[in-house]
Amino acid sequence: MTDMRTVSSSSSSTASNNNNNSSLPSDFDNINGLTTYVNTIFQQMEEKFMVASDQVMNRMNELGKRIDTLETNIGDVISHLPIEESTTQTNITKQQQQQQQQQQKKP
Repeated sequence: MTDMRTVSSSSSSTASNNNNNSSLPSDFDNINGLTTYVNTIFQQMEEKFMVASDQVMNRMNELGKRIDTLETNIGDVISHLPIEESTTQTNITKQQQQQQQQQQKKP
């Protein structure tokens, strides 16, 4: 008696091998098409990334220039401010020195 499972499985594997051999060219076409598609997608992604990267760099450069301008303007404003604190401090120091000199003269 022959086991029917062995016969049927071997015949189905032979049939599937025949089917695989006959479908190989179309599988290669599918693989080539898929490879081309994936490469195209990667190229598009790379182009979009480069555009986005350039935009970010341009914005950073623009912000850097704005910060430099702001620093310059703040420096100009500070340089044009009256020097009240240091003048007041200098006047107080001068007054103290004068008082000390006067006290030294009084003995």
